[in-house]
Amino acid sequence: MPATYKQGAKNNVRHTVIKRAVELLTTERQSACCVRRSYVRDLYDYFLHQEESHEQIEVRKIDLGYLREWESMHTDYTGVKRSSELSVCYLAGPEPENDFNEFISLGVLPQNIWAFECERSTYLQALHSIDSTDYLQPKLIKTSIERFFENTPKRFDIVYIDACAPIVSDQHALRCVSSMFKCHRLNSPGILISNFAGIDSSNKQELDEFNDIIARYFYVKSNPKAVLIDDMGEIRYKEGFALKREIVEKNFEQYYGNFITAMVCNAGSITTPTLRFANSNFLQQLSVTKPIPNHQYSYIDVNTIENNTLYKYLASNQFLSQKKADYRGIARLTKLAKELSASDSCYDLLASSRKLYDVRICNDNLCPELADALNFFDNDSKMYQFLDKPNRILFFDSVINQLAYPMHYSSDKIMRLSYVAKQTRMFTDLILFDECRYIYDWLPAIHQISNAFSNASWQYTFRFALDGLVKQRINNNNEFFFRGSVISKTIDGFEAKRIPERNFLN
Repeated sequence: MPATYKQGAKNNVRHTVIKRAVELLTTERQSACCVRRSYVRDLYDYFLHQEESHEQIEVRKIDLGYLREWESMHTDYTGVKRSSELSVCYLAGPEPENDFNEFISLGVLPQNIWAFECERSTYLQALHSIDSTDYLQPKLIKTSIERFFENTPKRFDIVYIDACAPIVSDQHALRCVSSMFKCHRLNSPGILISNFAGIDSSNKQELDEFNDIIARYFYVKSNPKAVLIDDMGEIRYKEGFALKREIVEKNFEQYYGNFITAMVCNAGSITTPTLRFANSNFLQQLSVTKPIPNHQYSYIDVNTIENNTLYKYLASNQFLSQKKADYRGIARLTKLAKELSASDSCYDLLASSRKLYDVRICNDNLCPELADALNFFDNDSKMYQFLDKPNRILFFDSVINQLAYPMHYSSDKIMRLSYVAKQTRMFTDLILFDECRYIYDWLPAIHQISNAFSNASWQYTFRFALDGLVKQRINNNNEFFFRGSVISKTIDGFEAKRIPERNFLN
């Protein structure tokens, strides 16, 4: 009997997420970004009304022309779109009309809808289901969506990857997500809708492996300094890992859903740009060390890694693999790293993370031309502190992200649902991604940045805008801009954003 995807729960979720995606990119587009257009001016007004304060003295130095220029740039980048101007793509499966009908009912033009299917029998079934003389049908392409991303320079406003497989599996759904980011196939702002299957509870080995890799991720995330290499050269968790694993096991669906969201968000905002930058010639503007083909670090000292959850997670597990430790999830963790990479590069994901860490934190083999810029950032008298003290890491993170083109996720715009279809629990995420070019394009080139920061109007405009991005990340990721805040995350109007809890529908 042919597979069908018309169950009530599936239909409801499909309608909900597609409708929300179209709304965000059309009628609500002005808020479809990580940093609202008014954020810089709101901060300016807030500090201006802090009577007899140093903050008030500093913001009075700002030429309001800079604020207007930034707001104008923000408007240009965000733009305006109608539903008829949106371009979307999705995995066809045997019934491509299901998603297609939802999109056209919301005003998306049939000509702007692409569907992909690589498996021959499923493709023929899909073709038969839409075979008519009616022009109301998607472009049904017989290829994998990943291959299309790699070979065709087409960008989409909405990408819907309905994987029907676990987050780490032989179907390579996470790799499709990574390839989308690697090839710049999502517009900004743009929305990725993903749908991953839960884990079969009868498959004890698979369940045990997922328990392990998920527990380790959230343990490192909540206790970044609790993972050490002891004097004997063995990896050690200070305390609490067994308890964390027990908690994950008892609340598996909740943590598995959180893990999915984290990995998809990481793919756009951390892993893909890290790989891109570490394997580019831009790295040579910071470090004199040249990439070594197929380079992998033979030894990872996790003791030196702070404030970088994903890197410490990958590094500590790589260390376990090298030591041939009794670690149930190492094979799946290795596959996870490859799925996030979606690339054969000189530096793999772990080595790329290490290379950027060496440059940012350890100042590894820095180019001598950077001396003046770093001296400027190390000089306390040249930059007002506000909340966090600016330092050279702010310089490195600004330069790296300007050139690496991360896609940042807007935490407060995320929608997370879960439902059961055909006895399988599914995990659906709608995530709005934003390149934040209204921040990064405000920056001049690398050797001009210190001069720009010497201009208080330019500097404060940049740092106020960056604070808005920090507030989207601070509760979720600490890999970049760890100390980039200019105002407390508890102040009304400038609060740190949180990813909403997942809504379990049945």
